[in-house]
Amino acid sequence: MEYKKKRNWVIGFSLGLLILFYLFRNLSEFVRIGGVIFGLILFYSIDHFFDIKFEIKHYGFVLIILFFGIILSPLYFLSTSYDKILHFVLPFISCFLIYYIVDKQKLIFKWKLLVTFMFVLSFSAIHEIGEYLIDQIWDLKLQGVWLRSDTLGLEKLDLVVSHIDDTMIDMIIGIFGSLTFVIVKTIQNFYKNKK
Repeated sequence: MEYKKKRNWVIGFSLGLLILFYLFRNLSEFVRIGGVIFGLILFYSIDHFFDIKFEIKHYGFVLIILFFGIILSPLYFLSTSYDKILHFVLPFISCFLIYYIVDKQKLIFKWKLLVTFMFVLSFSAIHEIGEYLIDQIWDLKLQGVWLRSDTLGLEKLDLVVSHIDDTMIDMIIGIFGSLTFVIVKTIQNFYKNKK
């Protein structure tokens, strides 16, 4: 797909989100929709600047990541397992994006898998460091598992899993998500070479 078509698609989708924001006019929704628009524009900019030539399915993967990670972020405070599911699924999906880039390089298959795996793990570590820094500066309760308290009202949150435990569990689950991609890709490559 040409960059002009991709750009038009990103702009059109972003305008649609802005119209949704206008209809609901809520600061929390504005921040979330703004985050999705920023994420799409950033992904398109990286695609265009580095001339990666991502396919439309990759833009779909990014939309899945942004939708479940940002738009549905209120679910973090309603379910203890939502964050954990995302920390498995999102690295798995991210591996497809990174592998697409690495696959264009002249590397043997096992090195492509290693580079993909290590890049996604590195990004997961940077993400956790970012959560820590944001919590230190603005106390947004990104680290730890927080649930809305039934007894204290909607605005009160109870810490269910400590900050350090949450971070380590997230990293471990992210490793399993990335390893799942490695296993799936290895099996896929095995059958492809067998044929």
